[in-house]
Amino acid sequence: MPVDRLKPSRVLNIERFSDFSEFRANEVLGLGTSTPLRPREFSLARAILPLQSGLFVLQRAFARRFEAEMGTDTGIGLVVPLTFHSITNGVEIDSSTIGVVRGKAPVVSIEHQPNTYLMLRFNSDMRHRGWADFNTGLASVRVQDDPMARLRAVFLEMFSLASACEDAREFETLNRPIQETVLAGLDAALVPAEARAPRPGSFERHRKLIARLDEVVELFGSQPLYSDDLAMALGVSVRTLQTATQVVHGVSLHHYLRLKRLWAVRVLLMAGGGGLTVKAAALANGFWHLGDFSIGYKRAFGEMPSETLARGRRSHYRS
Repeated sequence: MPVDRLKPSRVLNIERFSDFSEFRANEVLGLGTSTPLRPREFSLARAILPLQSGLFVLQRAFARRFEAEMGTDTGIGLVVPLTFHSITNGVEIDSSTIGVVRGKAPVVSIEHQPNTYLMLRFNSDMRHRGWADFNTGLASVRVQDDPMARLRAVFLEMFSLASACEDAREFETLNRPIQETVLAGLDAALVPAEARAPRPGSFERHRKLIARLDEVVELFGSQPLYSDDLAMALGVSVRTLQTATQVVHGVSLHHYLRLKRLWAVRVLLMAGGGGLTVKAAALANGFWHLGDFSIGYKRAFGEMPSETLARGRRSHYRS
């Protein structure tokens, strides 16, 4: 969804500029100086979305020369492209590359075309998730097509949902489920495959960790499953859990937890309780993108969630 199609809401702020003299830089990743390459064609639009974990800005900029001390005093900053091309610090950057900045880094960028991208500032440095293992500076991470496409789809759905929001309190309840999906997408993009590879002789240790993970999941009961909470409960990093699920089950941590959450929804729907809806069951288990949830549910169980609920209600009434 282009920025121009988004509308302001209770949670989403929209800024648009058609005159460079009125333009204000956004401070999400530090202030910079922009010089338009084609002043008569100037136009900029941005959507600003604060979440519990940080600040997210979707922006369509103008052709420009950009100079900045880019970065953040705490946490980590990311630039995720939608359509993008620049020469940044003498290096060609395109739509397949995520920019990662820790601390502050000087940036000189020439953008010959209007670029659309996301600027993200997280409050955490995300080292516990295995992102971009360096101390300070700016790095470019090239991402495969599939994880990049999935990541973009998540962001666009998130901004679309925020744009349509009429109840800020309702959106606040979705903060953690949305953030978990975003984090999973960024894990897939930013954690190198070699970082998930096991060390020789570590399989038994990983197997025991997964056994403990399953026990903790049982203790969580009907609570939504979030990777940070589970890692904290087990006294390990999310990165360690990622490696363990990959080694033992051959799937990502997000996929493993998603299957467990899908099963939890199925149990609720099969019970067929009075007044229960598919949406309520999905939201209760951390699913906020209902279209994606329905597709995943049918792929896992061979039927739509509404079919499971209908059968559960029939069984409930017969009993």
